[in-house]
Amino acid sequence: MSADAHGGDNQTAEKPKKSKKKIILIALSVLGLAGGAGVSSIFMGAPPPEEAEVVEEATDHPKRIEMADLGVFVVNLSENVSFLKTRIMMEYDANILDKQTIVKEGGEAGGEGHGGGGSGGKEAEGGSGTHPYIAKKENQLRDVVIRILSSKKSTDLLTSDGKGRLKEELVDGLNEAIGLEEPPVVGVLFTEFIIQ
Repeated sequence: MSADAHGGDNQTAEKPKKSKKKIILIALSVLGLAGGAGVSSIFMGAPPPEEAEVVEEATDHPKRIEMADLGVFVVNLSENVSFLKTRIMMEYDANILDKQTIVKEGGEAGGEGHGGGGSGGKEAEGGSGTHPYIAKKENQLRDVVIRILSSKKSTDLLTSDGKGRLKEELVDGLNEAIGLEEPPVVGVLFTEFIIQ
């Protein structure tokens, strides 16, 4: 009996030790999971504030790039012995122009007779497909292009780098002529470019 009693005492003595170990292991596991969840939420949760703002801007204003043909330009270059003939296409974000048209018109129905209601401001004067806001600024836009082109020398425009700088200058000038806080012009394309 003493062996049974002693053996029984060992079993009862070991049970509390095992249950204490189990409780400690379970507690550590729970704390580990909670800590891991906290760490993962820090590293993998919401993006940092800077990224969140960029995401909001991107979803707030999707781009809708459209083209406007500014036409053919024939200008004397600044050295007076050569001229440039070029056709320029302007790429612009129509959503910026739509937003500006809505703000300026203040919700008037029809918007000066350019498509009444459902067109979103895209229907153009004369059916050319150009946004009405661009059509209204056509003279200012052509003036800027002529001024910029005629200030160049033929040597400035013969290289691809020179044409690249000209494109950047035209985009800046066109956005300035349009005169909006958010610049709608995103690029220009030369579909014809002849220097003589």
